[in-house]
Amino acid sequence: MSSGSSETTSPVRRRVGIALGSNQGDRGKQLRQAASRLRKLGASDHFLASGIYETAPVDCPPGSPPFHNAVVEIESEDSPIDLLEKLLALEDEMGRPRQRERNAPRVIDLDLLYFGELTLETEKLTLPHPRMAERAFVLAPLAEIRPEFEDQLERLKEPGLIVRLPDSLI
Repeated sequence: MSSGSSETTSPVRRRVGIALGSNQGDRGKQLRQAASRLRKLGASDHFLASGIYETAPVDCPPGSPPFHNAVVEIESEDSPIDLLEKLLALEDEMGRPRQRERNAPRVIDLDLLYFGELTLETEKLTLPHPRMAERAFVLAPLAEIRPEFEDQLERLKEPGLIVRLPDSLI
């Protein structure tokens, strides 16, 4: 016997970590602008934001200026690839050129760090981020909002320049 109603399933919401970086122009302003836009991408009111850290450039061309880095966490109903496309579109809108020297200075850099407990490896995206545990400029702000990452930060032998600034994202 059928009741005539169709089954509906809710989209799965996952907590998503996103690293933000900038080493051109008004770095703090650009991080705050990106964080504000990322907050609107979230599927709920869940929004965690680290403070802003000044960090030494890693694997960048000689003479690259220091970065400002932060991490946010949102909840998303998007697929990882769909969210990645939205992050790339936001980078484009903020003035980051797609064609550039590898690791060249940039107005904004947005990287997906984790997508809930999901693991993924495609040409476009690997989750969790494969170098996340090697980068103090990611782990320091991440540990601020997700204390379970403090041990990974403490295990890094040479974290480099990392200074917590008095600025905030929100």
